[in-house]
Amino acid sequence: MNIFNSIVALHRISKNFKKTIPLLPVLLLFCSCEELITVNLKDERPKVVIESFITNEAFPVMVKITKSQDFFNQSGFTPVRKAIVQLEYLSVKEKLIEQANGHYVSLATKGIAGMTYSIKVVTGGETFSASVELPPPVPIDTAYFQPGLFQNEGLNVVVEFRDPVKTENYYRVKLYRKGLYAVNEYYLLTDAFSNGDKIVAPIFYRNFVPGDTVVVELLNLERNTWKYFKGLGELIEQGINSQAPGNPTSNFSGGALGVFGAYGTSSYKVSIPLKTGTK
Repeated sequence: MNIFNSIVALHRISKNFKKTIPLLPVLLLFCSCEELITVNLKDERPKVVIESFITNEAFPVMVKITKSQDFFNQSGFTPVRKAIVQLEYLSVKEKLIEQANGHYVSLATKGIAGMTYSIKVVTGGETFSASVELPPPVPIDTAYFQPGLFQNEGLNVVVEFRDPVKTENYYRVKLYRKGLYAVNEYYLLTDAFSNGDKIVAPIFYRNFVPGDTVVVELLNLERNTWKYFKGLGELIEQGINSQAPGNPTSNFSGGALGVFGAYGTSSYKVSIPLKTGTK
């Protein structure tokens, strides 16, 4: 679902900090999720919105192109058809194939950690471009469940991993239960105060129960991708209380909204035995 349309749910944003040894990583909890949430833009003329992510996962790269709607237009987004979309890396230069509803699919582009990718979109006499480098995946050391702060809160997921020393890293944690996205929230972290250290990231107030199996996905986000999600969360926080909500940060030249993002992803499966609720 395109994230640039009218708000369909009201969410709160809070910040959670988990002390680790020896340092304190920053953990930002944004009650949102690009799979489910749509938000309003500033009241201005419609703009082209481009959304695409390069990952290390083995599935085709998708590019979604739409036209945004202003604050007072609740009719939904408009798919952009007959655009020219080109991806390029190394010696590969690929023109994407148009599918339905403004989606364009790659058949040749593969995600390679450390590689820089470029995209160019031509539509309506305008040209938009962006570049991004794909970060490597960061492995999850372990994930487990802990009881909530109160007896009736069920269990929360805790994720542990080692942050790479040589790079600045920006993370998102996603949770899946029974093959479906488990919560209507996403969790953003940075290594600003924990570079090279063990990070313990508790996912608070998630009511899992004995018998649940949860897949934890750790996304090592490229910096502009993290800023985009962070800006989206701040925009949702402003919500309808803001007279002039801003737009999430875009890395496209030419005035397009959206993001050409990248992330390396790793996962970890954890189950709760029926007779226990602890690690």
